[in-house]
Formats: sequence, C-alpha cells, structure tokens
Amino acid sequence: MAIRLEHGGMIQRALTENLPSHEPERMSTAPAHDVETFDDSGPITADGLLRRRARQKSDALALIDPPNRQMLAQSKVRPLAYADADEAVDALARVFIGLGLDSGDRIVLQLPNFVEAPLAILGAWRAGLTVAIVPMLWRPMELARVCDAIEPKALVGISRFADDKPAETLRDVAATRLSVRFVLGFGDNLPDGVISLDDAMAAERGKVAPPRATRGPSMITFSARTDASLVPLFRYEDEILAQGAMAVLSLSLDRSDTILNAYPFTGPIGLGLGLAPWLIGGATLVQHHPFDYGTFVQQVVTSGATVTAVPGAILDELAKDGLFEETRCRLRRVGRVWSVPELADGATPASPATDRPVFDVYPLGDLASLLLATEGDESRASLPYGPIQLGEDGGGTMFLETKLAGNTSDLLIRGPVVPEGGANGPATRDADNFVASGLRGTVDDGRVRIVRDPALIYHGGFTIAAAELDGLYQAFPGFLDAACFTLPDPVVGDRLFGAVAPSPNVPVSLEALHRFLIERGVSPYKFPDKLLVVRDIPRDADGNILREEILRQV
Repeated sequence: MAIRLEHGGMIQRALTENLPSHEPERMSTAPAHDVETFDDSGPITADGLLRRRARQKSDALALIDPPNRQMLAQSKVRPLAYADADEAVDALARVFIGLGLDSGDRIVLQLPNFVEAPLAILGAWRAGLTVAIVPMLWRPMELARVCDAIEPKALVGISRFADDKPAETLRDVAATRLSVRFVLGFGDNLPDGVISLDDAMAAERGKVAPPRATRGPSMITFSARTDASLVPLFRYEDEILAQGAMAVLSLSLDRSDTILNAYPFTGPIGLGLGLAPWLIGGATLVQHHPFDYGTFVQQVVTSGATVTAVPGAILDELAKDGLFEETRCRLRRVGRVWSVPELADGATPASPATDRPVFDVYPLGDLASLLLATEGDESRASLPYGPIQLGEDGGGTMFLETKLAGNTSDLLIRGPVVPEGGANGPATRDADNFVASGLRGTVDDGRVRIVRDPALIYHGGFTIAAAELDGLYQAFPGFLDAACFTLPDPVVGDRLFGAVAPSPNVPVSLEALHRFLIERGVSPYKFPDKLLVVRDIPRDADGNILREEILRQV
C-alpha cells in the first residue's frame, strides 16, 4: 500500500531528498541487471524505495551485521551494498512465490537483528505477503499462540542463536498447527524439514521478481492488554513509512547518515528508528542485537554511526564512560528512549554530559513511538496533549494526536503512524479513528502524565498482562496460590518477582519453578527473578489481586 500523502508534503519531501555529493566506497558484488524505473509520481512503497536506492547508489553500503554475530550464531558477519540487498530481496521473493504462497498470506519471522531481518521483511513484501514478526525470546507457548491467532502459512527462523536452535523450535511448533505448510531458515545445519533460504538465494541471481500488491496489512506485531495476553496489531505499509518519515524529518536524516539500531523490528522503535528511516533516508543501517554494552560501544566507534537511541540508563552510562568525547565518535544525534515506568515515575533525568543534540523517544503502548527534540527538562517526562505536528514552522504535518477517554483516563492516539488491532478487540479504532494505547494518564498544564496500570507490566521492551504471569505461577504444583509483582529497574523497566503461598511442608524453589516454566515452553523473560513467600495472596472483594499490598511485605 502506498503512503498516504494527504497528511502533508513534508512526508513526500522526506522520501525524495537528493543524493549527497560524496561518492561511497564500492561494495556491490551483484551482477548488473535492469531494474524497473522508479516513478516518483506514483505510489511510494518500501519495496520501491529499495529498488530506487539500488538504482541510485548501488555500490553504497546498505546493511551491516553486529560484530558479535559469529559468537551469537556461528555465522559470518557480512556487509551488504544496496544492489546486493536488492538482489537478496528478489531471491527471497522468488522463494516465497515459488512455494505457492499467495498475496495476502501470512508468514511468521523470528530473526535476530542481523541483516537477514530487513531482507526477509522486504522479500516477503515484494512477494505480497503479510509479515508477523515475533521476538527472539518467544518460546513454543507464545509461538503456538501466534499460530492460533493469525494462522500463518510459513514460519521463518535461524538455525542457531546463542544456546538455542530457533528453526528447530519453529519446526516442532509447525508440526502441531495445521495452517503452517512450510518452515524456512537461515544458517548452516538446519534441521530436517526446514527449507534453506541461503541455498535458495544462492541458486538464482539477476532475475527481478515482479512486484505483487499486498492484500491486507503488511506487518503484524504483538502487544498485551489487561485482559488479553496476546493482541495482534495490524500495520499497513503507509503507517510504517510515516513513522520513518517522522524520524527523517525530526532528525534531518539523509543518505550520508549511518543509523545504529539497537531495537528489534518487533515494535515501533525498531521500525520507526531503524527499518523505515533507513529506506526513506537511503542511509546505512547498522544492526545491533540488544543488548551487549561493549559491542554497542565498539559499533559506535567503528561503524561511523551518526544517529542512535538507547534507554536513558544506557545513555547516562555512555556519557560517564566518555564515549561522546572519543574523537572517533561521529554521533551527531543521540536518542533517549523512555520506558513506561519512567514516565509514570515522572522523574526528570539530568541531561547527559554530551554536546550532541539529545532527542526523546516515547513508546506508546506498542502502537507507535513519538520522537521529539528535547524541549526542556521540566516537560520531558510527559507527552504533548492534542495534535503533535512536525514542521519548520511548528505546524504542517500531523503525525500523532493524543487524548484521554472520559472518566477512564485511557490514553487514545490517532494519526498516520498508528496501527490498530482486530475487529472488536482492545486496539480497535473508534468512530473518530482513535486507538486505545493501553496506557492511562492525566492532563497537567497541557501535557499528559502517564499513570501506571497495575495490571500491565513493562519488562525489557515487552508489555505483559500481569494476569498471564499470575496464571503461569499459580499452575506450579507446589503452590496453593501465587501472583506476580514488580520493582523498578533503570534498564529493563519492571523487574519481575513472584509472591507465592506454598503448599504445607513443600519447600519453595525458584529453580523448580523455572524448570516447570521451561517444560511448558514459556519465554524466559516471564520468569521471576526471586520469590517472596506469603501466607496468602491479598485480594479485594471482587477477587482482584492487590499488588500494592504485596509490595508492602517486601
């Protein structure tokens, strides 16, 4: 789907800036071939943008792997020029089409922040498919839920990652779900039954796959709400590109920039500060799989990164370690990514010791991210209320609008960057096109102050329904009752703990609970760090868990 340009000519300008004057180092090994002419007057698509970059700057560096890829996946680090990236996307599109996948079919991608992630997304889009992208930390329980929710035709993974074998896990999940017809993978030593995408890409080169129109959304990501542990969010291509245009316009990105991306494409920050501005700006995208502090510092220095964004605690640590004073550091803009617990706390951080301009990134309930230049320390822990416009004169293009819903204080958002959930679900558009973000707030002096919903947990970039964790912990045979609770952590947001009422004469063992959750195929980020033994779990008259009462016992 083409980007909706009625929201203002500034999006168009962000997508059609001129090439820089310098000539990039020759990188491409792709054979020359005819590429369709990109018509600037026609619809602007992610697929078309990649073709355009391959035509305009074929030899320029497009994608760079993290330097610790060999350690993480036992596979080689490889940079790709734009022409090579376009060739790889063509090859992947041919594979998907050759398997008989039809326009509008859904596939699941579970890939780390390697170069294969953007290639697979764009290859699927070039084949007209809808991509459901899921976190690397998800295990059989979460993967099976995704298959049940969206009924994908194919699952795509990687042969090895750290101590795990994701492609093997995907194959095992596929064996239990009738909708899945194919399992595909990158890497060596793929298990039986998994089709090698590396082999498929190497088999044919130089043939351009015909573009195919997508029926339905281009991407599905996932969130949670108070009463739903898995909420699909349907993103159209124009919404993703508009999120990238916000970054390009706000940060004045162009083809000379190098974007160091430390966020996966499973959420709006990785999409809005990684994938989309890379395509729109024609920049170089450096992938970092979150999060290795030493590797990240190495990448800042060696990649020539000019733009990046990290959590506030990491940003402060980088400043303390003197990274911004390092002569080889070329960062010209640095982003501070806020977490919901930080916003709810309302504390204003000290500005990091750097002369680089610092911008703020606010994730809005997994729906979108708001990117703003720092307006002053007194307002940084809150959001603008009403229309949020970006432009040279403070107006023009409206990317986002916020409002609170009546007495519930639910934060609603709308705008060209905002996706929605399924029909009649918790993230469905209302009559005015607003979508509930899953956050709550109050209005103070024209700003929105975020208020915590105790039924939602924000841990390591994930939104988790507390009720889901309650149920997982309560299912352990040695507990009469159990509940989760959290304490703040400057890096992960909410740190997880479990309050448990054990059966009489049964020893409490955190390791035993972890083994139980592993056997059930639960993702490790849902494991509690510690257990608190209580006589009973406090509840109100309606049976709702009183987590504040649990905290008083800590």
